[in-house]
Amino acid sequence: MKFFKANIWVLILFGTALFSSCDSDDDPQPDQQTQSSPTPEVPGDADAVLAAIEIIAALPAGTPQVPGVSGLSFDVASANFFSSGIGSSRVNVGIVGLNGNDLQNISGNSYISNPQTVDNGINVGQSNTWEIAGNNGFDAFSHTTSKVMPQQVRFAGSVGDTFSTGGEITLSVQSVPSNADNILWLISDGNRVITKESKTTSVTFSASEVGTLSSTSNGLVQAAAFNIESQTYGGKKIYFINETVDSKLVTLN
Repeated sequence: MKFFKANIWVLILFGTALFSSCDSDDDPQPDQQTQSSPTPEVPGDADAVLAAIEIIAALPAGTPQVPGVSGLSFDVASANFFSSGIGSSRVNVGIVGLNGNDLQNISGNSYISNPQTVDNGINVGQSNTWEIAGNNGFDAFSHTTSKVMPQQVRFAGSVGDTFSTGGEITLSVQSVPSNADNILWLISDGNRVITKESKTTSVTFSASEVGTLSSTSNGLVQAAAFNIESQTYGGKKIYFINETVDSKLVTLN
């Protein structure tokens, strides 16, 4: 299938299901979040979490077709800096940049990439460079990840468009991507999210887990291959996440 870097009108057309982001104001509650860029939990000693994510997504049913194009590809970056460790309030650390592109400081001092900058230089097999101006207890620093972006994770052809919430659900990927520490698997009904972490080509969500989801035509399944590294700057423990995601809108009935 052919994927292309989507521009902003295509992303808007694709829908809000792929634009919710993880709110790190509190300890992560993955079963209560709907997110386009699923990120794994980090150790409790984190003072900041910075994530560089490349997402591919099949075009949902009903989307106007572009000749020769069967999916979208876009970059997402996020950064959160905490006043007294993860779960505390977030602080403003000045300008935050990834690969030469500045992130936006939105409400609550959560930094996200500009949605109109869909290409943030996040490419499989390459490192990412973060530039932090520094403020509110965080020193200025520049960090180029020693781990490179995982190869793109891809769902197997057996992952269909419709799933039943009346029994277990199995998701599979074509292979475990190189440079991945683990794979985060996700199913969401738009209100509730269930997740598993497993570095395997297939996982099964039990009937009891799936039974917590509601029926919807706007469900979401995702597989996210990621790696994590940490570095201390000015006494602050900073975690860096590199991640590739395959994302698909599905029907849950």
